[in-house]
Amino acid sequence: MITAALLTFTVAVQEPVQLQRVFSLGEKSSYAVRSTLQVQTKSFQMTEFIPFDIGLEYDFSTEVTKMKADGIAELRYKRPTMTQVDGETFDRPERRHVEKVNLDSLMTVSPINEILSSKDQTKKDGKWMTVSGPPRQDILGSFTQEIYRLALFVGSIDSSLDFNPKLPFEPVKPGDTWKRTAGFSPQQVKGTEGKSAVQRLDYTYEYKGTMEAAGRKIHRVSATLALDTDAGAYINQLLRRPASETGLKEAKLQLRATIDYDLDLKTCKTLKAVANSEGSVAISVTSVPQGPVVEERLKGTTTLTPKK
Repeated sequence: MITAALLTFTVAVQEPVQLQRVFSLGEKSSYAVRSTLQVQTKSFQMTEFIPFDIGLEYDFSTEVTKMKADGIAELRYKRPTMTQVDGETFDRPERRHVEKVNLDSLMTVSPINEILSSKDQTKKDGKWMTVSGPPRQDILGSFTQEIYRLALFVGSIDSSLDFNPKLPFEPVKPGDTWKRTAGFSPQQVKGTEGKSAVQRLDYTYEYKGTMEAAGRKIHRVSATLALDTDAGAYINQLLRRPASETGLKEAKLQLRATIDYDLDLKTCKTLKAVANSEGSVAISVTSVPQGPVVEERLKGTTTLTPKK
């Protein structure tokens, strides 16, 4: 009898569930996003890493203006301002710069949190602002800036935490996984000897099941991302010249990121998201054999919480 009860319980726990965002006409939501990135940087002439913090803060709101077939919603997205935070250093206090971005967009969003279409209504004086690392204007700079973006979990509306997690197409049970693209990065092509190409960089989502958080039952979805690549090999390949001629020996890019999402049990509306990242950049050149000429260590934290 006890065995039968345990079997019944096990079957109930493993029953697949369809995770779908259930919108309702007139539904209003408001969130606060707060990002902080701790950076340590060192050049080959230096003996110690120099730390500095950068951050990004913004609030956004959504309102469902129309419901369409198959649970698809049309909604209005607004993000009035973005604040860049430059952390305190030995010679100056913390600095905060508020930019009136006035983002205003009409969006069509599916029940798996995919933005199907977007019509920008931002006023002409609105500006887009993002936080990035030290400026680099070459092709290597575009790849290192992408590491900063991913470490801060910010970027375009679709790639930031605002419309995530991306939900699975099929019903899932605890332990099931699915993937969605987070960005692109040079990576070695599998099955080749040293050939690199810009390839998709995916988040792997996992359904953790139902659990209790902040006094209520929720769905927990976690996401992980891992990158360990040498962008230098790709750049030399692109230039069709060996490292001995370009001078670029290696450009090691590493990033590990995790995000935990708490979703409403009935509507799969995001109740909270906590993201953490650790990464590094190490650039070596042939003219300096002692080691990397530039090293950076990154550690980021981002939270998304409802506004009261």
